[in-house]
Amino acid sequence: MLPPLMTLNDYNIECFGDFSDFSSKIRHIRELDLTDNLLSDWSEVVDILTSFKSLTFLNLSNNLLNEPLDNAKSQVEEKLDNANLAMEKLVLNGNNVNWSTVVDLVKKTPKLQELHLSTNNLEDPGDASLEHENLRYLYLSCNPINDFSSVSMNLISNCKSLEFLSLAECPVDRLPEVDDLPSLPTQLRSLNVSTTKIKSWDEVEKLRKFRGLNELRIQGCPFLDEYTAHEKRMMLIARLPNVKAMNGGSPITTVEREDAERAFIRHFLDTPEDKRPARFNELIAVHGLLDPLVNIDLTPEESVKVSIYHGDECREESISVRQSVKQFKQKLQEYFNIAPINMRLWYYDQEMTKIAGPEEMKFANKELYTYNVINGDYFVVDEKAQLRVLTGSPRANSMVFGSLSPTGNTSGNTRIRRKSSESSFPQNPRTRRKSSGRTSPGRTSPSPFQSGGKSGPFTPSSPSAKTPVVRNLFGNSNVRNPVDQHYGEFFHSKVFPDANIS
Repeated sequence: MLPPLMTLNDYNIECFGDFSDFSSKIRHIRELDLTDNLLSDWSEVVDILTSFKSLTFLNLSNNLLNEPLDNAKSQVEEKLDNANLAMEKLVLNGNNVNWSTVVDLVKKTPKLQELHLSTNNLEDPGDASLEHENLRYLYLSCNPINDFSSVSMNLISNCKSLEFLSLAECPVDRLPEVDDLPSLPTQLRSLNVSTTKIKSWDEVEKLRKFRGLNELRIQGCPFLDEYTAHEKRMMLIARLPNVKAMNGGSPITTVEREDAERAFIRHFLDTPEDKRPARFNELIAVHGLLDPLVNIDLTPEESVKVSIYHGDECREESISVRQSVKQFKQKLQEYFNIAPINMRLWYYDQEMTKIAGPEEMKFANKELYTYNVINGDYFVVDEKAQLRVLTGSPRANSMVFGSLSPTGNTSGNTRIRRKSSESSFPQNPRTRRKSSGRTSPGRTSPSPFQSGGKSGPFTPSSPSAKTPVVRNLFGNSNVRNPVDQHYGEFFHSKVFPDANIS
């Protein structure tokens, strides 16, 4: 069984033939889409309309239906007259149909509610008059229609139920005065005039007199180019009190309308009275004459004047806050001849330094403006301490950290870091023993204290009398530890050789 919704797009269909053999199989189909085919004869379309009894939606976009409906074939109109069509939505976009065909089709489809005629090269209706009691949506976009008044009088006025009209991308440059229209339908609530040639606010304000209009789409018109998206919406809301939804956005709230009207008043405060729109005085009567708002610019400054200290030197410089810390250090290198890799930089905020102290600027890619640098702040530049190796001492391989003493004396106040391999305490002289005490057959584990069965200076007389061999903290590893009895005096004399200990 065929589905109730059928889509046959781009199948190069030229004709359907006779439906009499399977009319019972297509009776239930409600929607049929025949976009991008090769239908050119209206008789084929009439056969479709009369054969699909339940059809309510038919899309014939981008076919070749550019001939008049009858074209000297009276049987087409006869079939339409005898058929009780259920058609509610008809799409004829991109077919180059003319107004006479449109008028005839609309007359033969009494239940029609939605008609799409976009991109059909339709000009002003002229004498063609479209009359329909149930038509609610009419799309005329992308047609060379210039005269909105002709559309209003010949199309809109005779469709009493019309709710929506689209003239988007039509070269309409003027809107009619409502007083000039004999009977504009009060049901017309939505209008699309986007990308038209409307070029003044005076034309837009004519829409205030469209009594039922509450939804408007107007974008891409020349007179709106000078405004931002927010300003466009505010100006349109303030000028059109009857519109409740704008450009497909959310409904206009009471707060948004009041804000727009007050912004409208302030916008024209400096405009000469003879050039102010009439709407200005209407809003003054509602909100009063408002004072202009204070313009506060919160954009961060591009450059600030700061102080830079290094040792006893101080420089007053104007720096860019849009540069990174890395770029700033490169600039400071020119001032103080310190490589960025050896430089430490602190930022002193005039207020926060009193609470939290200075902040070291460690992140090379962070820009200065993120520190909130302002005029009067200052920076302190310091050079990282160099590592120096002491020579001629028992610990020649040790490293001295920190800057040298200004007097050149490095022996009295310099702290020496011991290598990690050297310990201040003797190592445990005990050797590791196996848990089982047994050895493999035919093998004996050599003892570290055996030397060919001869006794020597390091051969203990018994296991309990082992003499521990330890590594001296400052001398030979074969000498007994001299720190055992007077550790404090010994350590002090080695670290501070110039000090006298009593």
